[in-house]
Amino acid sequence: MKKIRTGMMTLAALAVLGTNIVSAASEPVKKLSVNVNGSALEQAAIFDKEQQTVLVPLRPVAESLGYKVSWNNELKAAEVQKGAIASYAKAGEDRYPFAKMYKTLGAKPLLLNGSTYVPVAFVDEILQAKVNVTDSAVTVVDEEAEKAPVRTGTITTINKTDDGKVSIALNGYETGIILHISAETKITDAAGKELKPEDLKLGMEVEATHHNFMAMSRPPQTGALSIVVKSSLESAEVVGTTGKVVSIEPDQQGTYKMLVEGRGLTATSPEKVALIINDKTIIVNAKDNKALKPQDLKADMNVFAFYGPKLTRSLPPIGVAEKIVVDIAE
Repeated sequence: MKKIRTGMMTLAALAVLGTNIVSAASEPVKKLSVNVNGSALEQAAIFDKEQQTVLVPLRPVAESLGYKVSWNNELKAAEVQKGAIASYAKAGEDRYPFAKMYKTLGAKPLLLNGSTYVPVAFVDEILQAKVNVTDSAVTVVDEEAEKAPVRTGTITTINKTDDGKVSIALNGYETGIILHISAETKITDAAGKELKPEDLKLGMEVEATHHNFMAMSRPPQTGALSIVVKSSLESAEVVGTTGKVVSIEPDQQGTYKMLVEGRGLTATSPEKVALIINDKTIIVNAKDNKALKPQDLKADMNVFAFYGPKLTRSLPPIGVAEKIVVDIAE
């Protein structure tokens, strides 16, 4: 049997498939078995002769791939969501939201016996899974978890929405990435202890795996699959300021004093702060995570500076820098 990758299906190929699976008048539509990640589904796929494509039941396929599936009664559409991927399928409409745009797949969903069936191309191009079709079966494999991109770096911002959703930015703005955390995101420390999103702090060094699909914003955004905290800063509470280095100069004690002005990263972080850089201060390049020295810091550089909450009452307040991430453009 010849396997057909959904992304490469042609009408001619599916027409041949149609001659194989559409039988006599007693059985006008031949059903195809569906297997997702090695598990057989009870609900079968069908061949839509009119559209010359195979349709699969959306809910069992999407849920087997880790998606949340819900019915939007206002839109009369089945919605799917996992991490940064959110879309819907509406019967009779070849128009699917994807990456803040709409895609057409050359075929429309159908509503059959209360279930939404979608073209196999939806599984491939929207749900981001690999699909193979033979004359009797549809096989779906989610290869993303095994081949998920890995990103190592520093948590430079943490955002929480009113409805409790959390996202983190790694490695700043110029070369960084925004990772959206969902209920499916596995968060642990280096020893494997399970953590919660609220355990993530500014300045932490983490290793994250994420979806291959990314919204091409700046920085790009996607959903986090797993986050491993490799190290934390000394302060139990970490605050920070991001902006430009106004000045930096050494003092007679062998330390450096840096003035940063920009935006506070927490509710209690000042927009302008003077920081003492000593031999314990970690300085890294956001682009490649390589260590830098205090003398590498220059005026007008964009930085993310992290420090403890204990600051002087002077203007600007003075504190001790625990970590500085230099945000250098490509």
